[in-house]
Amino acid sequence: MRGPRSDYAPPPIYLTRDSGPRPGVRFSRQEVFQLGVAILALSTALTIANAVALRGLYPSSELPLRLALWFTSALVAVASGVGLHEISHKIVAQRYGHWAEFRYSLRGLAMSFVFAFFGFLIGAPGATMVSGNVTRDQNGRISAAGPVSNLVIGTVFMLAAAAIVRTSSLANLPAIFVTIILVNAWYLNVILAGFNMIPILPFDGSKVWAWNKAVYAGILVLALSLYLSGVYLGLTGI
Repeated sequence: MRGPRSDYAPPPIYLTRDSGPRPGVRFSRQEVFQLGVAILALSTALTIANAVALRGLYPSSELPLRLALWFTSALVAVASGVGLHEISHKIVAQRYGHWAEFRYSLRGLAMSFVFAFFGFLIGAPGATMVSGNVTRDQNGRISAAGPVSNLVIGTVFMLAAAAIVRTSSLANLPAIFVTIILVNAWYLNVILAGFNMIPILPFDGSKVWAWNKAVYAGILVLALSLYLSGVYLGLTGI
């Protein structure tokens, strides 16, 4: 007999003979909505944090343009750094045949806005919930997928930004705007990759450490290397 439906609990788990990887990624409407809300809310909070931290440094006539730039930059960074991070967890979990969906944290998102008005951002937008008979190895791989996605995405943004810097004039306003967006996305992905490797719950690092310490160390080394590469390429000065 099937139990009552709940928006706060995963569906019943049915054991079948086919427990291997399954093709495709499945999203529910509730998950898409909550992930979209989390991305937009966190992007808005990051925009507010930038506006507060940099207030007084620019003439008021430039504020509308800078707000548009900051929000666009935040949206790209959060969608790639947080959104794809969570989707990466989901993809690996579903490949193992587990139920996995993102759920936002309204309290964590509200906390983001509180800190944003002080000029910095701290918050917990939510997490990918996984249900099933998850082994320690599977849990480690699912957890590692998020930071690894940040490293891959961050590398792409870093190389794209470096290419524009080397081939475009700094007097070219569109090129400057695109470069700022790419650099911010690179930086946020690097920060998320390293921050999530803190080896205590509920961070991904605690589960990766329990699964494979060599992988844990490798992700940290790659995160540091990606940051230093950006510094070497001059991205931190943009």
